[in-house]
Amino acid sequence: MYKHILVAVGTSLSESALTTAITRARDCNARLTALHIVDQAPWWAIVTADSNPGETLDVIEDHARAVTRYAARLIDSAGIDGIARSVTQPLDGTSVGELIAREAKAAGADLIVLGGEAEAGWRHGEARLRDVVCSHATCDVLIAAHASAPLSAGTDNARVAASSACAGTRVSHRQSAPRK
Repeated sequence: MYKHILVAVGTSLSESALTTAITRARDCNARLTALHIVDQAPWWAIVTADSNPGETLDVIEDHARAVTRYAARLIDSAGIDGIARSVTQPLDGTSVGELIAREAKAAGADLIVLGGEAEAGWRHGEARLRDVVCSHATCDVLIAAHASAPLSAGTDNARVAASSACAGTRVSHRQSAPRK
């Protein structure tokens, strides 16, 4: 049985992860932490930063606050114990995946929930987030399916389940191979 679940939020695919994490936390009576990683230099900011760096940083901070507030509202409305918070990605080369795994360990999480990633062809040598998290995590990792389920439906929208489910059933844990 899980006691503390950490869910990564912030991308277009994170709603399915948050829905899955809320359902799992409710089923396990677990605490939930929604974690948003603030990228100080997102890909879309390169163009806008040339014109006004201050406004770009304001947009990044506003986005982080909006994501965190949204996750907190969903957690509160689900009636489970939890928080939503943001952490700024350091500029020391630490990847988002490494930071998620590090934050999960620091929080004492025994399950990390991630949103499913769309399969993209060319990735310019970058590893998929789930591969990085799985290689650095010291706990189970659950990948939520792309489609989100309504919070009231009570269905767990997970495609890849962690190594031990709340109800005591045994399900397999898959870690996909890194892309080449």
